[in-house]
Amino acid sequence: IHSDLIKSFVGTSDSAIGQTVLQQLFKYVDADNSGFIDKEELSVALSLLGFRWLKEKQVNGIFDRADKNGDGIISMEEFMDEAPRTLKTNLVKLAKNNGGDMGLLV
Repeated sequence: IHSDLIKSFVGTSDSAIGQTVLQQLFKYVDADNSGFIDKEELSVALSLLGFRWLKEKQVNGIFDRADKNGDGIISMEEFMDEAPRTLKTNLVKLAKNNGGDMGLLV
């Protein structure tokens, strides 16, 4: 049930509200207010979201997948394209990890 709920929630990323949420998340992750996200900012944000199982290699993979033009930074547009995929995958994993700890089935 939790997995389906998370997938449905992330599935709203194309809606006006979903786009607004992603824009706000981008602004939060962009700690230095440069208008772009670098690897360090992404790594910190993923950790703050509770995705502590992601190692440097995995964070680099997420970064490289998001950085479509290969300029070494993630723009708002690139973030908006990649974030739903990364969030869906890792929120489900987080729910399963936490659900197991709480004795819940996901």
